Amino acid sequence: MTRLLLILSVVAVSLLLAAPAFASDDHTCDHNGATIESLRHCVMHAHEAGHITSQGVADSLLAKVDAAQAAQDRGDIRGPINQLRAIINEVNAQAGKSIEGEHASHLVEHAQNVIAALGG
Repeated sequence: MTRLLLILSVVAVSLLLAAPAFASDDHTCDHNGATIESLRHCVMHAHEAGHITSQGVADSLLAKVDAAQAAQDRGDIRGPINQLRAIINEVNAQAGKSIEGEHASHLVEHAQNVIAALGG
């Protein structure tokens, strides 16, 4: 357990140090293509840049992204799309609350693009 906490602490510090490299003044994120991994990066960027203000909301979105990736890795066709739709629902519910409105729109569009790329 102590080792896990140490690893998580190192990762957290690394993310904090790298945050300025990912942050921008607008509501865009640096991602390539409509993939689940690019959506994961987008959610992380949004949290690091302060567009997602709640750690719990960021963790919840990342858990859904990870579940979508795991389903895709298993060869599941519907699972990733269902998880991505759950992400869209959560983002819409948190828009203007824990997620800035403009960035919520970006996250929804990004998730919709991933769904389309998966054939949904």
